[in-house]
Amino acid sequence: MTPVARWRGGALVALAVGVALPFGVAHELRGRYQRALALQEATAVAGYIAVVTPRTRTGAAYDLPPLLIRARALDQLPEFSGRFEVYHATAPLVHATAPPLPTATLQRLRREVAAHWTGREALAPLLDHDGWAVVGAVAARPAGDEEPAPLWSVAALLLLGIAATQALRTIGGPRHAWRAALGPYGMVAALYGAAVFADLRSAARATTDRRLYDTRLLIQEAAARVPEVRGAPGDLAPIARGAQIVPGDSGSSAAWRRQAGGVTRAAVAVRFTSGRWVELRVPPAEAGVIVWLPLTLGCAALGPLAALLAGWSLTAEPEWRRETAAAWTFLAPSALLLAAFSAIPVLLALYVSVHGWSPIETARPFVGLANYVHVVRDPLTWSALGHTAVYALYVPIALALALGLAVTLGRHPRLTGFVSGVLLLPYVSSVVALALVWRWLYHPDLGVINQLLTRARLTPVDWLGNPKTALAALMVVAAWMQLGYQMTVFAAGLRAIPRVYLDAARVDGASAWQRFWRVTFPLLRPVTLFLLVTGMIGACQVFALVFVMTGGGPAHATDVIVTRIYRTAWELLQFGEASALALLLCALLLGATWSQLKLLDRRVEYDEG
Repeated sequence: MTPVARWRGGALVALAVGVALPFGVAHELRGRYQRALALQEATAVAGYIAVVTPRTRTGAAYDLPPLLIRARALDQLPEFSGRFEVYHATAPLVHATAPPLPTATLQRLRREVAAHWTGREALAPLLDHDGWAVVGAVAARPAGDEEPAPLWSVAALLLLGIAATQALRTIGGPRHAWRAALGPYGMVAALYGAAVFADLRSAARATTDRRLYDTRLLIQEAAARVPEVRGAPGDLAPIARGAQIVPGDSGSSAAWRRQAGGVTRAAVAVRFTSGRWVELRVPPAEAGVIVWLPLTLGCAALGPLAALLAGWSLTAEPEWRRETAAAWTFLAPSALLLAAFSAIPVLLALYVSVHGWSPIETARPFVGLANYVHVVRDPLTWSALGHTAVYALYVPIALALALGLAVTLGRHPRLTGFVSGVLLLPYVSSVVALALVWRWLYHPDLGVINQLLTRARLTPVDWLGNPKTALAALMVVAAWMQLGYQMTVFAAGLRAIPRVYLDAARVDGASAWQRFWRVTFPLLRPVTLFLLVTGMIGACQVFALVFVMTGGGPAHATDVIVTRIYRTAWELLQFGEASALALLLCALLLGATWSQLKLLDRRVEYDEG
């Protein structure tokens, strides 16, 4: 087999996998939705039987004849889509020739008293009127008759086949040919992944609608058979378990979606009695489908990626292929770590930021940009941003001190190693330990700083307890911690500057200040830019120092943006707003870094020759 044939075969296999995986995921999720619907149908039918079947004269159980009549009448209810069987103990009532319920299954149901999936059907306990004893069971089976694939999925699959055929034919040909065919191939593959996702979302929506329609039929039938429940809709709660029954107005027979208390709900109007309507609300199943969109798009992209690899492998030079393969082999571990701990968390934060996400609530509705609007309008957000901007001013101050020390020590080489080692200790030490030490130094009564002020007959200051001095006190600690690192980097930059430049300036009569300002400092521009950008990013991300020393106080005087994110997430338990705030911080940091690079970055090249 020729190399072209092998690569075309590999691209064809990738295409088949890219088509089959999204389809398989959609098929599995459709089955999951059908099983969930069967569980809800079984629970609803069990609740309906309990409401409409009269109790015996001697207890809370059911008389067999009325129970048999109600079960078989329900099986004949028009438009009810559920496929179910009602068991009295182990005996089937709806279909008399059906096999009985296994005794072991009934015993398990009596122990657990909860609906569960048996592998073939959903089984819910049938309780007596007191809700204590399990007197039977209701089994519901999935519909099984899946709807045909929508036209958009069929059209996307046909277009994908055409684009893939064209792309596979060009593999092994001229470079411009397979590159030109790859663009349409990729776009059609993305269209196919989106079509499969739309099909999946449509199936989830149809499942929710089917649940609403069947529950509405059961409620209306129960209200018609039992007049006592017409004045108390709450008595119908066993039928609508997991749903809400609220007063409503007359409406169409179709289900709709609406916002209720900031949460999206699927609802349908139920005619309870003559002139009286209620509204049945359930969480829509399609609300959680969005998480599968990246998977369907990623699987559909396997075909175009394989075609790209095949075309590149057949047109690139052998040496270039080996070097690229070796480079990606070495980069793969770091790339995987970067994806696992950076890219995926960012995508998760983006998803959470557009949802009402809280660990104490099961509902996580899609809210769009509401979280962003709320954090932008929150005065505490702008206060935290202001404190962060002021705190970041220590960076240029520390840079100036570090550069001065580096230049001074450069004239005394014997002291450089000792002083650099001493000043570098805070940078490599634990931030929490240093924060605890400085909190003790700043103590209003026992702190060394205030004791020195007292000996100098000056008024002691509550450095961390005063809103006017707390942020400045933190800036002093941060500058002290960064000073040794910045001085070490500046010293390395000074040693890299060729000596001939300074000697030439001295011969020309330049003073010490002129030599520094005209020669040394411009050649240190890359080092200065690096320290400034990284220092600003670190200052905007400060957390441990502030949290340990002040906790964001007093009176929010040291509440920076990261502590605001922490409090929003772990104290207010609003993960959606915290994620929105984190992404806004990321955008601000990207903008600030880009601005600094554009304003200050100039390539500096020097050669001793």
